[in-house]
Amino acid sequence: MKRLINRLCIGMLVVGAIQACKQSDIAPIVNDGVAPGAVTGVTVTNLSGAATLKYSLPSDPDVLYVTAVYKTKQGVERETKVSYYNNTITVVGFADTDPYEVKLYAVDKGGNISQPTSVTVNPLIPPYKVVRNSLKAIANFGGIDVSFQNATEADIAMVVIAPNALGDFTTLNTNYTTLKQGMFMTRDLKAEETKFGVYVRDRWGNISDTLNVTLTPIYEERLDRTKMKALVLQTNTDSPTGYGGSIAGLFDGSLTGGMYHTGDAGRMPQWFTYDMGVSAKLSRMSWWMRQGFYYNLHSPRKVEIWGSNNPSPNGSFDGWVKLTDYEQIKPSGLPNGQLSTADNDAANAGETITIPLDAPKVRYIRFKTLSNWSSGTYVQIFEIAMWGNPQ
Repeated sequence: MKRLINRLCIGMLVVGAIQACKQSDIAPIVNDGVAPGAVTGVTVTNLSGAATLKYSLPSDPDVLYVTAVYKTKQGVERETKVSYYNNTITVVGFADTDPYEVKLYAVDKGGNISQPTSVTVNPLIPPYKVVRNSLKAIANFGGIDVSFQNATEADIAMVVIAPNALGDFTTLNTNYTTLKQGMFMTRDLKAEETKFGVYVRDRWGNISDTLNVTLTPIYEERLDRTKMKALVLQTNTDSPTGYGGSIAGLFDGSLTGGMYHTGDAGRMPQWFTYDMGVSAKLSRMSWWMRQGFYYNLHSPRKVEIWGSNNPSPNGSFDGWVKLTDYEQIKPSGLPNGQLSTADNDAANAGETITIPLDAPKVRYIRFKTLSNWSSGTYVQIFEIAMWGNPQ
């Protein structure tokens, strides 16, 4: 018993010593009331809408970080901080190429601030203006397409505006991107001459001037899904499909009901074929993935869309023309099983394939899957919709 008591006492002493050390480690730092010296030897490298400043730290041993401060033309103060482990700091968000004064301060562990070191930066043309200068807008089926270049992969938003019934410009569409280049669509517009505007803004609230264009969207309508049905051909994959799916499920108007799902015999590449019930010059089509399995498992990833007016009854590709190739891109780029808000929003809206303007008028569609998201052999789709001009 005595030995046990001794062990307990020793254990309590050890724990007490450890706790004392921990408390010492996190104890408030003593403020010596002395400001550190100023940063010195500053050199400037001007960047697109930004500038990188390289400097030497003061010799004070208690320096904690360096902060850079500048004011926008509207008088808004912006600040960037880096720890004492760095000797460079990048200031960002400049709206133009005018000269700006940037003040650098060293701050110590007690919160004491050094005298400022002032430098002048001359940012290069900011990304949002570079993107604005690259914008091109053209009319397309049901709306307009806007193409852009974004060499620095800046985080920007492109906004399409047009007059409402009262003549006031309102937002039709906002496209957020960090892509180097691309094109985005604004759809469901009337086929009438319209004045459109497109401008660019960045994450600091800088806004470009507006690209003004007058365009007439090409007439399109959503084709009647109730007229669409399977076209059974010899080379189709699992028609009718396995696992309770059928091509009819693609056109039932439900994103949770009927579906298309291939069976165990399927191999890549594979395809299914359907009759739209009407010959049309197509503008676009959309498909919807299975909820809960977005960008995963059996959802198509790389596909080809083929069209025909007189398909060969033997199931070959005789009499077919490839309308377009397409690869589904996950907006966030996250690994399988991980989804961002942008991923969910895009999936809920449906994956849209634009059909080229020079594509011929067709009645029959062959959806050919080259690969899915799991590198497996199954294909699963819950709904398909088609748009175009049947006239």
